[in-house]
Amino acid sequence: MEAVAEGLWGLADEFEKKGEIGKAVKCLEAICQSHASFLPIVEVKTRLRIATLLLRHSHNVNHAKSHLERSQLLLNSIPSCFDLKCRTYSLLSQCYHLVGAIPPQKQILYKALHLTSAAAPDVSAKLWCCNFNSQLANALIIEGDYQNSISTLESGYVSATQICYPELQMFFVASILHVRLLMQWDDQTANEVERALQRCNQVWETMPSDRRAHCMGLLFYNELLHIFYRLRVSDYKNAVKHVDKLDAAMKQDSKSRGQLTRFTTTTTTSAGNDSLEPTYFGNAKRALQDKLFLAPPPINGEWLPKSAVYALVDLMVIIFGRPKGNFKECDKRIQSGMLGI
Repeated sequence: MEAVAEGLWGLADEFEKKGEIGKAVKCLEAICQSHASFLPIVEVKTRLRIATLLLRHSHNVNHAKSHLERSQLLLNSIPSCFDLKCRTYSLLSQCYHLVGAIPPQKQILYKALHLTSAAAPDVSAKLWCCNFNSQLANALIIEGDYQNSISTLESGYVSATQICYPELQMFFVASILHVRLLMQWDDQTANEVERALQRCNQVWETMPSDRRAHCMGLLFYNELLHIFYRLRVSDYKNAVKHVDKLDAAMKQDSKSRGQLTRFTTTTTTSAGNDSLEPTYFGNAKRALQDKLFLAPPPINGEWLPKSAVYALVDLMVIIFGRPKGNFKECDKRIQSGMLGI
């Protein structure tokens, strides 16, 4: 029966490459609905694949959730399969998040963290620990539990530090700063925000310059948080420095994207049907180039919408440029921002 499953997996692959997602799902569901018995591991892998397709290419979250819940039940009887269990927990957590079911999301994430704590402390386990701590922190923020969210992010930072992963370290310290900016301020919390700000600067500076160059999402996230802080404490002079840095990065990225678009158009024209169009992920159906990723895999789903961020940068350039009388540049940025929106 395993040969039958492999054949249907291969057929589903072909349908997915052609963009025929419905047919791909039907091929995979034929395994789950068969009267013949397949090994539990085969059914788990199949249901994971179905859920991934549904989450990437449709809005059918509940259908994906039902497959993942069935996978979780099957995995309970299998003592090994660490990676499959982690993938199932991660996707199921995302499903609960999308339908607004925060209590079951937290429950599945606590279970996932217990699994990683009991596993061998290798790189894979630490990366999954970062994933689950990130998702749990988001769930706690939704409930307004900021202190526990910060503690959870600190745990993620520790795991990232243990495997010497500066990009993930930066992701967690920036997220901690973000949460602190959301909280009510008094003298003590203001000092904690300042310390979180300095910590972001320290971690960012310790990253090698060649690695920072590939972290556009983290650059924008960090600088935006710095700007929000400076505006909140009415430190407009220092806020301008961060706006200028973001503006320069935005112009450089737009220039690079323009070159890539020309290359893509040329290649697509010369290659006939072999298009270089980006693939689409998730229900938002955003192109890959319109995402500013905040963290590498397996921190899934953590990104900023580039067009919205660029519109925000244009708005801040307008705010700081208008008092200086830069009306021509402000008008240009208004048009740019409106076009992005």
